[in-house]
Amino acid sequence: MMIEKKTVLTLIPFLQSIDFPHKLGICEKLFGKAIAPSGICWVKTGSGLVWKLDLNNPTHRWIVYGKYEGAAFLNWAKNYLPADGVVIDSGASIGQMLMYLSQWIPKGKLLAFEPGKQAREWLEECLHVNPSLPVEICPNGLGIANSQLRLHHIGDDYQHGAQSQISETEGEEISIVRLDEQLAQRDIATVDLWCLDVEGYEIPALQGAEPLLKENRIKALYVELSGETSQKVRDYLSQFGYRCYLFQPNGKLIIPSHFPEHTNGLFLPQ
Repeated sequence: MMIEKKTVLTLIPFLQSIDFPHKLGICEKLFGKAIAPSGICWVKTGSGLVWKLDLNNPTHRWIVYGKYEGAAFLNWAKNYLPADGVVIDSGASIGQMLMYLSQWIPKGKLLAFEPGKQAREWLEECLHVNPSLPVEICPNGLGIANSQLRLHHIGDDYQHGAQSQISETEGEEISIVRLDEQLAQRDIATVDLWCLDVEGYEIPALQGAEPLLKENRIKALYVELSGETSQKVRDYLSQFGYRCYLFQPNGKLIIPSHFPEHTNGLFLPQ
């Protein structure tokens, strides 16, 4: 279904603040073809902020329609985060999650770890336009030891590194740091929320925060769970007393009897 661009410009702002099931997919079918030709531009997003997006990229178009990856987690985070909270966003990319989370901690701090040069520069440009957001960009990846590794960019160019993976041999040279050391340097003792989306490098990133996890000084983690790493992440965090929950479409948290091949889990201390 193709809707005229004039109608699209009227309908999208009206729908941005409304949550409903399968919203991103429905909006993409209705509006995707109409807005894609705009390409790279500045646009008001579902978060209420103006952000630079590439509307040729379907995942960037999701950011226009509403809450990235759906409403359940972000609605929970809005109610959960204190105004002076500390949030870690690792694999921050162009800021699709932090544009929401940082608005909900106006007296707090969000550390955005993004080792990829292209995504990081994109994010820096957007934050320059939104200077009130309490975000510090950290040009590193997170791991078990301080080191130099590489970021292998896979997927189509229009994805802007969204699927990039840490590698020992291929890609852009990047710096890896331990999260516990980064927090100690900033006198941060506890973290309210850690969003971890690093395309298969979750375990080394978690190992670099093990002292914090042992003492449950990270109060909540929202982690991408995919393929064989899903069970490894769940097993690793369970030894420190974290239980994994999934969100139902209505926002309710459940302890699942089985896990989808690809999902995001919310880990909370028991």
